[in-house]
Amino acid sequence: MIRLALLGAGYAGRIQLQGWRTIPGVQVVGLWNRTTERAHDLGREFDVPVYQDVEALIARPDVDAVDVATVFETHRDLALKGAVAGKHVLCQKPLAPTYEDAAAIVDGCRRAGVRLMVNENWRWRPWYRAVRAVLDRGALGRPFALRLSLRTDAAVATPDRPPDRLFAQQPFMRTMDPLIMMEIGPHHFDVVRYLFGDPGGVYARSLRVSPHIAGDDVAVALLEYPDRSAIVELSWHAIGYTADREKRLHPDELLMEGTEASLVVPEDGQVRLASRDGRREVVPVDTTDGYRRSWRDALAHFAACLESGAPFETPGEHNLETLRLVFDAYESARSGQPVRRGAPAALPAGAPG
Repeated sequence: MIRLALLGAGYAGRIQLQGWRTIPGVQVVGLWNRTTERAHDLGREFDVPVYQDVEALIARPDVDAVDVATVFETHRDLALKGAVAGKHVLCQKPLAPTYEDAAAIVDGCRRAGVRLMVNENWRWRPWYRAVRAVLDRGALGRPFALRLSLRTDAAVATPDRPPDRLFAQQPFMRTMDPLIMMEIGPHHFDVVRYLFGDPGGVYARSLRVSPHIAGDDVAVALLEYPDRSAIVELSWHAIGYTADREKRLHPDELLMEGTEASLVVPEDGQVRLASRDGRREVVPVDTTDGYRRSWRDALAHFAACLESGAPFETPGEHNLETLRLVFDAYESARSGQPVRRGAPAALPAGAPG
């Protein structure tokens, strides 16, 4: 049995508590949140003990790991509390608001001899796992182009959604600056790294279109490789592209081109291939509850790796590179110049360790 302390009772905390309860061999033994009333509401709903003292919860001798699902400004303090207490750490993305804080988390866990995984659950969405399998069987030949686009109306005020209801489930995002590349961009940069490898540089632009938020809600980033190219497009001001998950399976579209075939994953989550010889193939993907399944599968991966000793797909050191891409993209947007990061890695073969 792996016993967890869950830190955070907000949007991410609720989803992760629901996910943990479906994974055999895992038990959430305590819950803490900065706002105690919110923790008690969630604790009563799921019959989980609530702690007012986070250090007392972390110090429980039967706690094996802490799941940090709080706002990212608190990640460094809470993750290092867990590490000092000898607990393994799962931390929600983005890992920290600065590269220095993120590096301190990674270094602190390493020094304490505990394992750290960053919850980049986007790569566990079933359509991206299916794309990785297509690449691994060589169906595209040599991939040379990728475009990953996200479009929703999350930052668009409407008669039915006034400005004070934007990002209603995560209201802190209305005042978050920087915003879109920092909050959701890590997911998309991580997916590109998962499918295409590490870029050698980035050239980015960002905009704040909505007058009702503090940060950027539109951005585009060109990721540089010597033999291929990747573009990430992000927009929360795309009128007509609902952010309502009840009406739309997922907000991304993925396009990939290779020497032998092209691939597209539209909003329905099915992987479609067009080959050089004229053949068309649909790789069926079970998209049932794909959003929450991706969270659950990331959590299950964390638990399984703790049990087996296998490497995490997104350990802290790996995620530092994703976060560095975010900060480099903002620096490029500020300066109007590309930011280069050194020699890129080769195309990944299978999931990185």
